[in-house]
Amino acid sequence: MKIRFKFTRSGPMRFIGHLDMMRYFQKAVMKSGIKAAYSEGYHPHQIMSFAYPLGVGMETDGDYMDLEMTEDCDPEGLMEALNSVMHEGTYIKEVSVLSDTALNAMASVEAADYLLYIDGDPEKLKKAVSLMLDMKEIAAEKSGKNIREGIYEAYVSDDGNAVFLKLSSGSKLNVRPADVFAAIRKCDETLSLRMIKRLEIYGSEDGKLTPLIKCGVAK
Repeated sequence: MKIRFKFTRSGPMRFIGHLDMMRYFQKAVMKSGIKAAYSEGYHPHQIMSFAYPLGVGMETDGDYMDLEMTEDCDPEGLMEALNSVMHEGTYIKEVSVLSDTALNAMASVEAADYLLYIDGDPEKLKKAVSLMLDMKEIAAEKSGKNIREGIYEAYVSDDGNAVFLKLSSGSKLNVRPADVFAAIRKCDETLSLRMIKRLEIYGSEDGKLTPLIKCGVAK
C-alpha cells in the first residue's frame, strides 16, 4: 500500500535542508510506530520519496511525501500518528492512497505555485511584473535556458506586497522562482525579495494540472 502525504513547513523548520528533512521524516515514521516498508539489502531504508526539494529558507503549504506500507491501513490514522510526533512548523494536512501504477511524487511533478513576498512600492511592483511578462526571453541564472514559456501565471496580490506565480516544474522545464524575481528586479532595482513560499505542487491528471494529492489516487 502506497500513501501520499501533503504537509506544511514554516517557522524555523524552513531552514532545514532537504537531506535533513528526509532524516526528520524517517525518524518521525519510526517514532510514530506506523509500519513502513523497507528496502532489502545490507542497508535497508524506508521506501519513501519526496516530490520536489524545497530551497532552504522557503516556507510551504503544499509539499509531498510518498511512503510505502507493509500492509493496508487507515490513511487518516497514519496522518494522526505522524502529526502526534511532529515538531512545530511541520504538519500533515492531507493524505491519499495511491494506485499500484501511480508514479512516485518526484516523477509526477509538472508545475508549482509560489508567493514571492517583495518589499517596495506596490505600483512599481505591478509595473515591473507587467514588463517582465512582456519579455520574450528570460534566462535562468544557472543554465542560461530561456524560461519564459514556463511562467504560466504572474500577478501582484491585492495588497501589493506579493507576487503569485504558477511555474513549470520537473524534468521538462524547471523554473525557479528566484530566477523569475531576478527578471522582475531587472525591471525595477528598488524592489527586494523578502521570502518565497510554495503554495502547491501539481502533476497531470487527464491532461490537466492537478494537485499531487489527487494524482494517481486509487479508485
